[in-house]
Amino acid sequence: MLALAVCILAFAVTFLATRYALWAGVTAVLGWGYLYGIIRANIPDLLAQFVFDAALAALFLATVTRRTNAVQRFKLRRLTPWVACLVGWPTLLLLVPAQHWLIQLVGWRGNVLFVPFILYGALLESADFRLLAKSLAVMNILVLLCAIAETILGVPRFYPFNAVDSIIYKSTDVYFSGESHYRIPGTFTHAAAYATCMVASMPLLLGALSLERSQGWGRALLFGACAASAVGVFLAASRSEAAVLILMVGVITVAGRVSRFPWKGWIIMVAGVAALVATTPRMQRFFTLTDKGLIADRVHMSVNQSFFDLMEQYPLGNGLGGGGTSVPYFLQEYLTDPVGIENEYGRIVAEQGIPGLLFWLGFVAWVFTRRGPRSSDPWFIGKWLARLFCAISFATAPLGTGMLNAVPQTAMMLLFAGWIAVPEIDERISAAAAAPRARTALPVARPI
Repeated sequence: MLALAVCILAFAVTFLATRYALWAGVTAVLGWGYLYGIIRANIPDLLAQFVFDAALAALFLATVTRRTNAVQRFKLRRLTPWVACLVGWPTLLLLVPAQHWLIQLVGWRGNVLFVPFILYGALLESADFRLLAKSLAVMNILVLLCAIAETILGVPRFYPFNAVDSIIYKSTDVYFSGESHYRIPGTFTHAAAYATCMVASMPLLLGALSLERSQGWGRALLFGACAASAVGVFLAASRSEAAVLILMVGVITVAGRVSRFPWKGWIIMVAGVAALVATTPRMQRFFTLTDKGLIADRVHMSVNQSFFDLMEQYPLGNGLGGGGTSVPYFLQEYLTDPVGIENEYGRIVAEQGIPGLLFWLGFVAWVFTRRGPRSSDPWFIGKWLARLFCAISFATAPLGTGMLNAVPQTAMMLLFAGWIAVPEIDERISAAAAAPRARTALPVARPI
């Protein structure tokens, strides 16, 4: 009953938030995504697995009841064909009975559930992203407080051992003082998800930071959130995400071109976090990135001949859910001849076949051939960092799985993909879009 009540609450809160404002609905969904791991670990009920799904259903349902303006419709027209392909092909594969129908549904969910977030990148406007950034700032600070509590009191106090969070208890490869320690999951399903979400939020936090007044409370909030997010990445002890974070910091520090960015505060914050990491052994797992042999072994395990073998053996896939999508423990018995590979593109081939892979590669290529933001764009920093985060996510997908079905970081990544793929449109273009006689001129849209 408790799990059902939480699902109903997630649906109701998200639906009402979306009806109030689209940014509020997206915030609500991400908030439930932040809590998803700790909720399902502490509520021993199958329905707890669907809390995030309930929130997503409310977001989608409430969105279709809202009106879109001319600018949003124009931007959506650029993205809708891609979304139709990325959702339509896996939906057609539901008709192919390669796996048990329950496994097929789980696989369909894992392949299409987050794809509509591409459209939200076009639906949200500049002011919406600013409010979303401040909302994420509050959530990141609160999650850090939970992470600190887990560090002091121990992870088992927050995550009782069971089948759904067993991965947390396998992540004990943080070594200091002669002992192994848990990687900190915060409120997420596991430590890697915590670190990835913190890094994914940085483009919005840093982009919004350049828009805030120097003496306003918003700037202090965003600075605190940036520091909290960085500390969270190192507590989660994800080497790959630590590398991405350091790259983002380097890009901002060396190549920043926005005069309103608070450089003095930024340098002080970076120095403070660096000093904390340098003096805290628990936060230094990323130093193992200097081990070239470890990295070579990891790459070899994922990028190997088995990827091409999959393409040859399963040109139309092994059925949705049969190629590596995370299947709940209570459905494992229904899997038929499962195949697996530590390569997200390999997982797409194993489940959607070669056509599914081509759709995704085509979409990725299209996104990154769109024009980048100009220096006059208020979100210049945010969009370039979002572009960098998406590029790294798609480029490193062959090194693991989960890029397209992780809660909630996949939603954030695809939101960014839609955001950077369509330009901001000024009021004159908006007026032209609203006038039937001027619709032929719409492709001339230019950034703010």
